[in-house]
Amino acid sequence: MTRLHYLYEQQGAGRERFVYYCSSCGCVLRVRRDLGPASETIESLKGRCLGCARQLEGNIECRLAPVPDEWSDVYLSTAATVERKSTPFRPASSLPHFSLGFPRLDSMLRPLSPGHLIVLSGGPASVVAELAAFRAQLPLEAGGLDSAVLFIDGGNRSDPYLFSSFAKQRRLKPAAAMRRVTTCRVFTLYQLADLVSEHLVRAAEDYAARLVVVSDLLGTFNEPEMDEREARRVLAAVEQGISRAKKNSLVITTLVSPNQYDDVVASWADTAVSLSTSRAQVRAELVKHGSRPPAACTFKLNQLLRPKPRSVR
Repeated sequence: MTRLHYLYEQQGAGRERFVYYCSSCGCVLRVRRDLGPASETIESLKGRCLGCARQLEGNIECRLAPVPDEWSDVYLSTAATVERKSTPFRPASSLPHFSLGFPRLDSMLRPLSPGHLIVLSGGPASVVAELAAFRAQLPLEAGGLDSAVLFIDGGNRSDPYLFSSFAKQRRLKPAAAMRRVTTCRVFTLYQLADLVSEHLVRAAEDYAARLVVVSDLLGTFNEPEMDEREARRVLAAVEQGISRAKKNSLVITTLVSPNQYDDVVASWADTAVSLSTSRAQVRAELVKHGSRPPAACTFKLNQLLRPKPRSVR
């Protein structure tokens, strides 16, 4: 009979692994050395949690965490047993039309194509990141990338309800859209550095993810006793990982709350946009671009949260 393990059972923890677990009961469903899509775990378990028997769609999460050695015998082993996907990357020239659906904002962010790092700062940045992760799933003719997405959650800010609302607005099934997004939460700056520098490129290649989102990149860089030299060393490792990942993927990272290292991350960007809110308005300010001068535009917040429906002819 299979012995079940739960996320809070971490006595004698050893090496860090990617742990897939049920968010309802904490039952560990899979332990992996590398990052992979949650859909594989859901399919292998026929859609239900081993512990509480609830549906796993929308109830499975991934965490990079130190785990006991005995967890290697947890139902699905630590070895990556899935066959790698062979879908090749499309060159940037074949993906010219990816957009968020807002002409003014899109014009600031373009080119939205592999080979570029876009840094979004400010409170609304999280919403834009969720929107980008959803729209990447759409077919090319609808302004998407027809692609899987890797979503690294550095500040525990990902919002499945917001993501579901985007899918419903397009009359798509939220569960099906979510299965094309591999989300991993990190809780320390070292976990973030390890994930981005050691695992991100391979994961993006294996699953042909043409969009990588690193949400709230500096969310764990807020410890008052943190040594500045150490923080900059860790950030250098993160930069190297992102630089490698963007060769084949569009990378979007967000800076949600002010941090002393904002300028460091902004210096990596090909395009940097600052977003702020005032009442029901969002102001987008282009602060860095390879070929465009600084510019600004405003639009209503509900236009971002609820894109305009298509006109009926």
